Amino acid sequence: MRRARRPGGSLPGEDLELIENYGELVKEARVRMGLTQEELASQVGEKATVIKKIEHGEFKPSIDLARRLEKFLRIRLLVPAEEEPSSELKKYLAKPGGPRGVSLGDLLKKRREGALGDQGFKDG
Repeated sequence: MRRARRPGGSLPGEDLELIENYGELVKEARVRMGLTQEELASQVGEKATVIKKIEHGEFKPSIDLARRLEKFLRIRLLVPAEEEPSSELKKYLAKPGGPRGVSLGDLLKKRREGALGDQGFKDG
């Protein structure tokens, strides 16, 4: 049985994303090393037009290409992706300028109420 490859060459459980200014970083590192776009492209197994588009922010490299660029240029382009909160959790998060949100105590109380049904807590 063959296993399906994960897109972008990432490992299971590894969600990565490009840093915001990836193009500038690639260009600065390339210039610092005294390389042309063509020379860098040759070193990482890509076309010069791809490097040009990456440097101008017109093309996002795949995880695989970003890793090759990181290794060759000795820079950091990939960071762990920030996970989006689930829709269930989103309704409890405070919105800027909105109400204060929900505390951990509020969530625990809500959970207890759900577990106890209509009984709730009774005094004495």
